[in-house]
Amino acid sequence: MNKIRLGQHGSLLVAFTSAQGLLATYAYAAPDSEIINSAVSTGREIYSDFNTLTITPQGSLTGTGYAALNISGGYLASLQNAGAISANNGYAVYSSGTLGSLDNSGTIANNSATGALYLDYGSQTESITNSGLIGDTNSNNYGYAIYNYGYINSLKNKENGSIIGAIALYNNGYINQLENAGLIANNNNGYSSDGAIFNDGTIDTLVNTGTINSSYTSGIVGGSVALRNYGTIGTLINSGTISSNYFAILSDSPSWDAIGTIINSGLIKGPQAIYFYSQNGNNDSLDINNSGTIAGNIYNYSVSPTVIAGGKDKQGVLTGYKDTSGYIFTNGGSVTFSSGSLLLNDHLYTAGGNVINDAAQIQVNNPLIINGNYHQNAAAALISGVSDAATATGDVRTDAGYGRLTVNGAATIDEGSRISLARTGNTYAFAPGQRYVVINANSADTHYNADKLVYSAAGFNGAVKGAEYDDGTRNALVLSLVEAPVAVEPTPAPEPVPEPTPAPEPAPAPQPAPEPAPAPATEPQTPERVTPAPKEATPVIVEPAVPAPVETVATPPVATAPAVAVAPLPVAAQPAPAQPVAAQPPVRALATQPDASAALGGLANYSGISPQLLELYNASLAIDGKAEANRVGERLSASQNINAATASTQAVTQAMSVVSNHINTARNPQTAGMSGVSTGDAYDSWSVWGQPFGGFARQDSSEEVSGYKAKFGGLLLGADRALGDNWRAGAALNYSNTSVRGQDNLSGNRSTANNYGVIGYASYTGNPWYMNLSAGLNRQNYTSTREAEFTGFSGKAHGKFNGQSVTLQSEFGYPFTLPADVVLTPMATFTYGYQHVDSYKESGGNGMALNVGSSHAQSVTSDIGVRLEKTVATRLGNVTPFAQVSWIHQYDDRQMSSTAVYGADTVGETQFVTKGAAPVKDMAGIALGTTLFNNQDLSLDARYDLQAGERYQAHTFSLRLRKTF
Repeated sequence: MNKIRLGQHGSLLVAFTSAQGLLATYAYAAPDSEIINSAVSTGREIYSDFNTLTITPQGSLTGTGYAALNISGGYLASLQNAGAISANNGYAVYSSGTLGSLDNSGTIANNSATGALYLDYGSQTESITNSGLIGDTNSNNYGYAIYNYGYINSLKNKENGSIIGAIALYNNGYINQLENAGLIANNNNGYSSDGAIFNDGTIDTLVNTGTINSSYTSGIVGGSVALRNYGTIGTLINSGTISSNYFAILSDSPSWDAIGTIINSGLIKGPQAIYFYSQNGNNDSLDINNSGTIAGNIYNYSVSPTVIAGGKDKQGVLTGYKDTSGYIFTNGGSVTFSSGSLLLNDHLYTAGGNVINDAAQIQVNNPLIINGNYHQNAAAALISGVSDAATATGDVRTDAGYGRLTVNGAATIDEGSRISLARTGNTYAFAPGQRYVVINANSADTHYNADKLVYSAAGFNGAVKGAEYDDGTRNALVLSLVEAPVAVEPTPAPEPVPEPTPAPEPAPAPQPAPEPAPAPATEPQTPERVTPAPKEATPVIVEPAVPAPVETVATPPVATAPAVAVAPLPVAAQPAPAQPVAAQPPVRALATQPDASAALGGLANYSGISPQLLELYNASLAIDGKAEANRVGERLSASQNINAATASTQAVTQAMSVVSNHINTARNPQTAGMSGVSTGDAYDSWSVWGQPFGGFARQDSSEEVSGYKAKFGGLLLGADRALGDNWRAGAALNYSNTSVRGQDNLSGNRSTANNYGVIGYASYTGNPWYMNLSAGLNRQNYTSTREAEFTGFSGKAHGKFNGQSVTLQSEFGYPFTLPADVVLTPMATFTYGYQHVDSYKESGGNGMALNVGSSHAQSVTSDIGVRLEKTVATRLGNVTPFAQVSWIHQYDDRQMSSTAVYGADTVGETQFVTKGAAPVKDMAGIALGTTLFNNQDLSLDARYDLQAGERYQAHTFSLRLRKTF
């Protein structure tokens, strides 16, 4: 091989190519760097310290021997390839030394037998970043893309990067961090079944946001492996795709700690999605945190337990490879569903172990089999998904279309655990009389605690009852839907029933009446039969007139009538049922605050199948009492975010007030309103000023909405100049931050608004009156956190949204100079404001997140008052204290409102409207301050403002520095 050797003391400029004596030139090499921008076919060797080797997009490096680039023991600080590196019979890049960084945006290609990048034993590599191609997409190429027998601190395959080979990455050394955002795949040559990634060493952390894929169908086992682990992987985090037509993840490592934790929020797909086999009988558990989808079987052939957690804000899915049910198999340990939300579509087989639902919400939409025992703890939930084609008669032989667990072992459900029904379609409706077999287990050792479980059926207004049906062999837990109990109003008729005892006492009185009657000898028998009937019937039929029926006792109609009436009356007097209230009470009726009632009312309309929203829905049914309903309902509404939008206007208002105050103080108070050229301001003189301001506001709670506390602070930077004798104009940039914390029912909720704006202003000075005009355009960026926690539910929703506002303001004043140079200025300010808040979608929340529509509000206010000021000369300059009082009136007192639906509601049935606090109609305004003039071109002033009205206060402090140029 003809190779140029690069050392730190120089570089070879030319090389001989053949015995013919032809002279060829190569890229210029500086003592510690080389740039290749053309085709070079002689290769390079780094044998001592070297700084940078750069190959441009026009350049290429090709070797005909061992390697195109050989780092044979030296140190290469940086290899930057935007061109092509390849070798005819060897490796494109070989290293047994130290490589600082390798940045590839071009191609590092392997040939049919060797690798593109070979990092040998003892090699040290700090970072590899690939946004090009390492390897070869040719299916006839049997070479590996990357071999690593050394140490790699960081290997990153970026979004547009590809690592492709018979094995894309073979690791027999140590990789600290492997991150893939692009494609790592085999090239479908059928040569090896060892995987797109074959780890035979150690990978501390593997993070995949891209695709790891292997899909060839020939070869030794007739299938492929996307990720094979024969060593140790500390943590595997997947939010992308790991897929194969055979094994997506295969771990058959002899290591005791083969894979620490698999965290999946993406897709893991293959006939065998996860295949875990420990050759040494590893006792560590196979831990899977799944908020994404695992489509394929999960096998754990070790004796270790399998622990699976679902998503917190998203339902994880466990299902089969091609839209069928899959399998979860353990060889000796148990399967534990530890927490979170899961849609389970896998049968479970445990060889001597148990299936435990510790604290998870498991939804089952199809009949599934558990070979082993099933135990559901009190904190767990089982949701049976019911399809539109469901048949629900309670007969396990004929029922279909809904989720059910068939347990070939014993089933135990702890007291307080939840069993619920949820629709998975759009047309199916729950109705009284339906019965669902949700669990069917062996009779022996099965304990359902059916009378101590919590049952529900989403969207059903009746009652759900659970019962055991044991035939001696199988024991089923059956849920029945029944009519809601109806309250029976007591009627006046039963009222006499409690007093039948005193009535029989007058009964002997009629006995003498028949004696004088000249009756035949047989007549006495008639009163003997008739008389007992009136004794019982008389007090019931006619209580106040007992003797009346006795006088006509011998008449047959009288005798039969009371006999008919007596029997039903005691039945009618039965007390009303002990539980006359419906099984699902309208909780919104308990709430008295409008926003709370609206939010709970919207939630009550939900009939979908989102587990998180159903959890919230079910928990809301247990709310007890008006205070709790108001607290929970308002926290579920958008009140906090409306309060944030309302509070942010205070900072905007104060910024406009600061600008107005600047315009007024720009007039020298000693001239009582006269300014301009006559007072020393030239036409071209500029005044540059800055003013920080800050304060706090408080909106007290009312019967309609909870209040808030807000803190705000901001900065104004402005410049203006005189335009003739009477006009002055300028502009200011405005930034402010407002922090809002909810009070009372909203305690713990918080929001932030960042405001960016520009304010243009102008002032006209008459003689002696003046007029100020200003207009502000602002943008608000909001972030918010809403929290709700009550019995059976806990959630935290996050919002991020924007808004815009426009403010127009005009001020008129007429200064009067009083004795002792005191200036009195009556003034009137009129302000119009318009605020718009964009629509947004919250995240998280465990079901309470909202999709909120856009909203807007406007205000029209007047501020009429008087200002009193006096300038006093001191050694430090002219000090001008002032005091101002005013009456602030709001003409538009409409409440800001927004329309929202719960995020998991896809049809809009949970829509409700939230309204904020009504603007304060009348407020008092007080301003105090002082102006310090050091000289003609520098001034300093401080100011305090107070606005106070019914249930509202705002305090603002500001300090201004002004410099005239």
